[in-house]
Amino acid sequence: MEDLYWDEDEKKPLTFEELKQIVEKFFKITKAFIAPGTHIPTFIVQTLEIPDFNLKTSFNQLAEELDAHEQFPLLRKQMSNLFFGETKPLAPQEMKGSEELILRLLPKKKEEKKVRRININVLLLIVTIATVMGAAIYMLMSDMYVRLFNTSSGYYYALMFGYTIAILCIIGIHEMGHLVACRKHKIKSSLPYFIPFIPPLGTMGAVIMQKSPPKNKDELFDVGLSGPLFGFIVTFIVTIIGYVLTIVFTNQQIYDVTGATIAQLSSMQFPDPLLFTILQQFMLNALPYNVYITAPGGSMVFMLHIIAFAGWIGCFVTGLNLFPIGQLDGGHVARSIFGEKYYRYVSWVAFIGLFLINWLMAILVLLLSRFSFEHPGPLNDVSPLSHSRKIGSIAFFVVLLLTVPMGSFWMFF
Repeated sequence: MEDLYWDEDEKKPLTFEELKQIVEKFFKITKAFIAPGTHIPTFIVQTLEIPDFNLKTSFNQLAEELDAHEQFPLLRKQMSNLFFGETKPLAPQEMKGSEELILRLLPKKKEEKKVRRININVLLLIVTIATVMGAAIYMLMSDMYVRLFNTSSGYYYALMFGYTIAILCIIGIHEMGHLVACRKHKIKSSLPYFIPFIPPLGTMGAVIMQKSPPKNKDELFDVGLSGPLFGFIVTFIVTIIGYVLTIVFTNQQIYDVTGATIAQLSSMQFPDPLLFTILQQFMLNALPYNVYITAPGGSMVFMLHIIAFAGWIGCFVTGLNLFPIGQLDGGHVARSIFGEKYYRYVSWVAFIGLFLINWLMAILVLLLSRFSFEHPGPLNDVSPLSHSRKIGSIAFFVVLLLTVPMGSFWMFF
């Protein structure tokens, strides 16, 4: 009996001719071959000369049909871009026709069936809840909170749980936005993996793993922007609540508690995102000193509430994720807006700018992007981004501008 190269309980893979017949339903094939070395079915194709032909729709239909056969198509212009490989120009004889496109059919990676006794998603969520609570306790144990608030009573626990709920809502809604976009576009994805971190942050957010790539730039844009946009809405609400709860003290009260002057306390500041600067203008009627202590220059001092700091964490996490680098959320959005040609330039300029503004955050962005500025793009990298999403990209730039903390964390480094 011959050795089978597929599992007996799986479908028999299609032959090259059968794959070609499927492609011919949606594109005009001018050349078909198996790529040497990679054994990837490759087609030089043109759009069909039929009324109302829509490249984006036809490609999506092709992707859906190939999905049943554990294949996915990769459409590029006259440059060969392997999905996770390097760009390689086609041979001259393979580039005939000004409107010819390169279509490759790549096999889906088979997922290993693993039996897990412990759900890692649930475990990370529990650990993150603990670290966020730990961050709240860390802040509430400061002299200012212990002596200026009645933290020995139930109010202490209200603040601790309030902070934890605020943080988890910001992160949870952020990831829910990604999941909604993935479900809408039939992109397979995992449940969120929450990321615990040390106080005073408590968490670095959460991530979901995409198990199938976006089919076009519209889907890539939606998946990238939906999470940060949903999370920012919750962050804005939490920050407003925090500012409403902000309490005013005199300079003397602060000195009696901490034994430090306002000038000395100012050296312990966190950098403010633009959203905080704007809200402080309208809600505190004075320029602040920092997240915890603000001194307008008179006799009163504003002590921002711990819930407002939860809003600061929301801004920090949103700004990190929205940065246009690698495969961060902002990388997805920037790749869909600027395309393969200009994306790298935008990423490098943005990174250098961030390093000058906030060097620590730039290092964190580099770590989260796994030291890579590359992005494979969607399966269909030919169809342009829709006009509505081009207009919607304004939200991407506005939210990024509002959430990135301006300045470095000199209190720690």
